Amino acid sequence: MSFQYSPQIEPILSGFGLNNMALLGRIKIDWALITALVERWRRETHTFHLPTGEIAPTLQDVCCLLGLENDGEALMGDIDENYAYLFEEVFGEVEWETFHRPSGTYHLRTEFFVKLFVPPVEGEDDEIVENYRNKKRLEASLPENSPPEEVKKYAICFMLDLFGSVMFPNKSGYLYSHFLPLIHAVENPRKFSWGSGLLAYLYRGLCKGAEEKTKSFAFCAVFLQIWAWTRFPIGRPEPNMVPEEYEALPLGSRWVGGHDYGDVPHGSVSAYRLAFEELRDDHINWDAYNLEELPEFCQSENEKELWFYDGPLIWFYIVEAHPIQRVMRLLKKRQAIPPPLLSCPDILHESENIPFKRVNWMTTHAEWLTIWNARRQHVVRNNEAFSNADLRRYMAWFNANGMRTVFWQSSTVEQINMPQPAVVGTDPLERRFVPRGERVQQNVIRNITIAHDAVAAMREFTGRARAFARRVLLACRGNLNDVNREDIFDQFRANHEVTDEELMVPVDERTTLNPVDFRWVQDTFGGNYGDHLPEGFVFQTQPQ
Repeated sequence: MSFQYSPQIEPILSGFGLNNMALLGRIKIDWALITALVERWRRETHTFHLPTGEIAPTLQDVCCLLGLENDGEALMGDIDENYAYLFEEVFGEVEWETFHRPSGTYHLRTEFFVKLFVPPVEGEDDEIVENYRNKKRLEASLPENSPPEEVKKYAICFMLDLFGSVMFPNKSGYLYSHFLPLIHAVENPRKFSWGSGLLAYLYRGLCKGAEEKTKSFAFCAVFLQIWAWTRFPIGRPEPNMVPEEYEALPLGSRWVGGHDYGDVPHGSVSAYRLAFEELRDDHINWDAYNLEELPEFCQSENEKELWFYDGPLIWFYIVEAHPIQRVMRLLKKRQAIPPPLLSCPDILHESENIPFKRVNWMTTHAEWLTIWNARRQHVVRNNEAFSNADLRRYMAWFNANGMRTVFWQSSTVEQINMPQPAVVGTDPLERRFVPRGERVQQNVIRNITIAHDAVAAMREFTGRARAFARRVLLACRGNLNDVNREDIFDQFRANHEVTDEELMVPVDERTTLNPVDFRWVQDTFGGNYGDHLPEGFVFQTQPQ
């Protein structure tokens, strides 16, 4: 952020319910971890798909980790391409032509706000001073004992910067002007659902990031990283000791400042992909929160009730579904086979590219706003505690309908770049795109390629050569089984009509591999083994 926090603006921020978020502090983002998470997001379900089932950030996580309330008005209103009348009301008469981008859109320049509060630089040459200010990253601060009007201006600038750089960042780096009508009346602050708005913005960013054509994405990465460190041991540093004056803050404050990773590998997308692929149920922190350690509003019955809200989350043009029935285990409740996710028109997922002309989203999204305004009527009443028996039934369903791995499913190397087919089940997924994963995908390609050559050699040669080719085929099957991809070998076997007899290993064929065998394989199979995998990985003399 470009604005420093000042205790003088605490009453204003607290009035809007934003002081906890403002005090969270700066956290260095591990973009490798964020990338590995985005790859596992499914826009059809609004959950991350893992080998252990589904999981997602929820309204509970936003409340407990960031201290943002979920009860309140939806973040919605008119969008006007020119709010000059409000700027003049708040900041007085200024040269607004330097305020907006040349196209006159809804974005604002952060530098303009900052320069309103940065003291002038001493110097005789105006050109030298201007060059100095432009090259230096300016950071605004509020002088002590500032008059009320200055405190108000600074607080509004601080909140706009908080929205644009932390809570609702965008790829352009500009700030949103349409927040100004929501926060300009600091004397009579309105109560908004910042938590549901942040979650809606996060879901939309993840949905966009999971598309094949997307090269970058924008959402509250600070929250997603804190959430990931809270739930998973992957790339997680040791939590910091929280000073006594901050003990009343949300749990996210544990990760502010420098990080001690110890022996935990971090910063590698490939390592994170493999770690998520190998994740097991007992690795996940399903019960992450002790409510007695959280701010009082997190313990209120009104707030806890909304954690079970099953309906749309709204942020101006964004409408996204809260997938609470898919992640009931996070709330210690019975995890049943979930119903299909709330159906929203496809056009809503494309609305990010709609120009922000004057649009009254309260009218445009009246259908979804009505549900949010009656949110307590759309709360899941689940009084059954979590049980392992229910979990087993859910996992049986998930294994048939979910996506245990982000890696491509295929039966031959020629099909390796084809997306997974849609499954037929209770809740079919639209598998438009499955992100590529490097390590397991490469092993699948290599083993299928080797298995193809092994079948050909096994049917062409006799004697020791045929026996060795048979053992290579069985080794490939074992290697695929090790990464839970038995389905690929089964499909390969069906495509090539591999019989049960061909997969049997007679006792007299259990011979050990020697250098002569290795040279023969290189000559016969064209070097597929030596060029791709270590000898000890593929050349196993016994079937797995």
